[in-house]
Amino acid sequence: MRFAYTYRSSDGARHAAEIEAGSRDEAFARVRAELGIKPIRVTAAAGGGDIGGHHHGRRWAAAWAAAGLCAAALAAGAWRWAAGGRDDRPYRVMTPQGPVTYTVAAPLPRQTIPGDRRRIEEALREGGGNVFRSPAERLLARFAEPGRAPALRREGRPADAEFAACLREPVCIASTDFTEVVDLKRIVAGMKREMRAYLAGGGTAGGYLAELEKRQRLEISYRGTAERRLGEMLRARKGGGADAALRDAYDYWLKANAQLKSMGIWELPLPDALRAYQMSLDLDE
Repeated sequence: MRFAYTYRSSDGARHAAEIEAGSRDEAFARVRAELGIKPIRVTAAAGGGDIGGHHHGRRWAAAWAAAGLCAAALAAGAWRWAAGGRDDRPYRVMTPQGPVTYTVAAPLPRQTIPGDRRRIEEALREGGGNVFRSPAERLLARFAEPGRAPALRREGRPADAEFAACLREPVCIASTDFTEVVDLKRIVAGMKREMRAYLAGGGTAGGYLAELEKRQRLEISYRGTAERRLGEMLRARKGGGADAALRDAYDYWLKANAQLKSMGIWELPLPDALRAYQMSLDLDE
């Protein structure tokens, strides 16, 4: 998607240009990181909405370094297998030394599911209203959302034969399924395609699950690092320089969520202190 951005040069003149990005926050971050420009306005080039699309130049590079390292660890630990048809792609992260490009495997079809969390948790429980046909499908569903581990009683792993039978059957969507459950089933269907490719490349069901668990631990660790760092920045503002600390914390929140969103991980909520700061910004300036 193309985004238009405006900025001022050193002589005070106002300029406009466009850039390709997956989201407005990503476009803002790319302009800062790749071009060294501090945009004063970022908006969809096609004329879409402009909420949250204005940003003043801020100092987030040092604040982002800790979570950037964690992103690098996640990228370095991303899994690969020998199944045909999996194209690698570049993945750009921030480090203390600047932006670095890694080549990682194309992402799994996993993503955060919006809506009522209770409906998702119920679908994942043993029995779960017969939402899933087999324990194998239900186990895959527990890994459906990146960085989120359901707080449910852990079930034993189904035998390889159960997974083989599971992979031969399509995921069925019922007319009575809630939207959240439909989203969950669609993700599981994609994971079953991934698992079939993994097995075709010589892997095993146990190996596939081990990779899922490893990736989920990395995702949880990454989000936890970002959450802790944001909390530290907010607590530090009480020691003086409150305005500058809030600016840096707000920039960090924007950047962290852009990175989380790019990996499908559920985003950090906006703390009350930053909500008040956001409301105080003159976004039309």
